Amino acid sequence: MFPRLPIASGCILALLLGSHGLADDGPFGDLDFSRLSKPQEQFFWNRLKSLAEEEAVLAYCAEPDDFEQRAKQGIRSCVTSEALNKAESFFKSQVKATKDSLGERQASCRGKPEATGGWLGVDISPAGEDAVDSSGSHARSGVLVAAAFDGSPAAAADLRAGDVITALDGETIAGPKELSAKIRALAPGAEVQLDVLRNGAGRTVTVKLGAMAFDRQGRIALDMPALIESSKRDLKSVSDQVTEMCQKCKTSIWAVFCH
Repeated sequence: MFPRLPIASGCILALLLGSHGLADDGPFGDLDFSRLSKPQEQFFWNRLKSLAEEEAVLAYCAEPDDFEQRAKQGIRSCVTSEALNKAESFFKSQVKATKDSLGERQASCRGKPEATGGWLGVDISPAGEDAVDSSGSHARSGVLVAAAFDGSPAAAADLRAGDVITALDGETIAGPKELSAKIRALAPGAEVQLDVLRNGAGRTVTVKLGAMAFDRQGRIALDMPALIESSKRDLKSVSDQVTEMCQKCKTSIWAVFCH
C-alpha cells in the first residue's frame, strides 16, 4: 500500500476524478480509455490507485483538501463523461478500501510510531524447491530471500535475492511467519546468526538488527504524520498541474508522454 510513482506530465495521468457534481459546467473532451495502449492503461490505473490511497490518508485523519474538486475542474474539457465516471468509480472504491484498511489496522494519526522491534530488511517467501543443499537434497523448511532492501541490515550482511535462510541462532526456521516473528521479538541492535544456503553451499552470517515499529498484528506500523505530509504534497502537485496538462495534451492520446 502507498506506492510512490513518479508524477508524469500528461493529460492521461490527470484523469483523476473528483466527486460527481463538482465543476459540472462546460463541455467534455474526447479522450477515453479505448485509445490507450496496455502499458498506458496500466500506468494510469496504478497511478490513480496511489492517489486514492493518499486521499484516503487525509480523509482518515480528518485533514480536508480540495484535490478532487480541483482535479475535475482541470480535466473536464479533456475527457469523455464515460471515462470520467469510470475513473471516478474506481477512485472512490480505492479511497474506501484504504480507509477501511487503516481503520482495521487502528492506524494512529498522531505521533511517529516507536521502533521497539528488531528489523532484518528482507522480502521473503517460503523456500519450497529453491532450498537445495550441497548434497542436492531439497530442504523442508526455510525462507527464500526475494530481495534485501537497500540500506538494511540484511544488505549490510550481504544477503541477496535467491539466498535461503534455514536457521536463526541455530534453530530451524519453518517459514516466513516464524522468521518474521522471531526477528520482531528481538531488540534493535541485537546480533543474530543466520544459516544461509546460496547456490547449494551453506554458510553462517552474522547480522546486527535494525529497529522498526510494528502494529498489533505484527505488521510494520504506518508513520501517519509522515504519510499525511507526503500525501498533501503529492496531491497538491498533481492538482496544480492538471489544467496545464489538459490544455497541452487534450488532442493527443499519447498524453502520458506529453510535456
